[in-house]
Amino acid sequence: MKYFLSLCLLILLSMSVEAKPITLLSDDPKDLELFFKDGRYDIASDSYRLLLQNLVDVEFELKIAPTARIDSLLRQNKTICAVNRIKTEERLLYNLYSYPVHLYPSHRLYYFKDRTPLLDSMITQTGELINLNKLFGHYTSANIAIETGRSYGKNLDQQLTKLNQENILFRAGSDAYEAMIKLFQRHRVDFLISYPTIFKQYYSDNQSNIASVAIARHPLFIAGHIACSSTPRSEKIIAEINKALLKIYPTEEYLSMHLHHVPNTEQSLLTRRISDLFLKYKLLSD
Repeated sequence: MKYFLSLCLLILLSMSVEAKPITLLSDDPKDLELFFKDGRYDIASDSYRLLLQNLVDVEFELKIAPTARIDSLLRQNKTICAVNRIKTEERLLYNLYSYPVHLYPSHRLYYFKDRTPLLDSMITQTGELINLNKLFGHYTSANIAIETGRSYGKNLDQQLTKLNQENILFRAGSDAYEAMIKLFQRHRVDFLISYPTIFKQYYSDNQSNIASVAIARHPLFIAGHIACSSTPRSEKIIAEINKALLKIYPTEEYLSMHLHHVPNTEQSLLTRRISDLFLKYKLLSD
């Protein structure tokens, strides 16, 4: 009888643990409001709000932490997840990834037209920056703002490792997005790598002297995922997220939410990418 009661108690405790909300980390403090506020604000917060509304058996508790801290927490054996993660080979070694939650216009290099104009020799025939080494080979004393611990994708990460450390201003903290743009706005840094939607959100001054350029061999759109620490519970969470995403992908709401935030010139390409996204992951799930 005692054994039976003990077994029942263990089952109940296990059920209560499973029922606890899962910590969901973000590095942007504004997500605490935007993930739960109706309206259209940016691709990331709009898509996560849509996903959370369609998750039935998973409850998250959103918390804010710097990117470097998130990287550390996701390596632990405690079940923790994070939003807006770019999938890299290194991170796949210790994280589980959902299907893409959203696609958004990729990083661009921002610069001042009067102080650091780009020369023809730095630009490809299609109008992209050849690479960061070419840029800093000319502007040897310039600097660029980079967020500590953030991945900018395989190609850009490799380029950044080849720059002199004197040319890089590292910024950490939960307000890194806004802080780096403010540094750029105040001419504390000469260059900035940022997403167009993020730059638009935080750069408040007149932008007539600001230009941006895409970077060669860097994808035009980047997929943002939910990543979780590698635990058995995380596997169940990721499976539930993927199930919800497959329902969301083909909806008009998901497509229109994306198209609302991108220029008309990019809408047809983004529409095709989202269609491909659904077909690819539908085939994987069948």
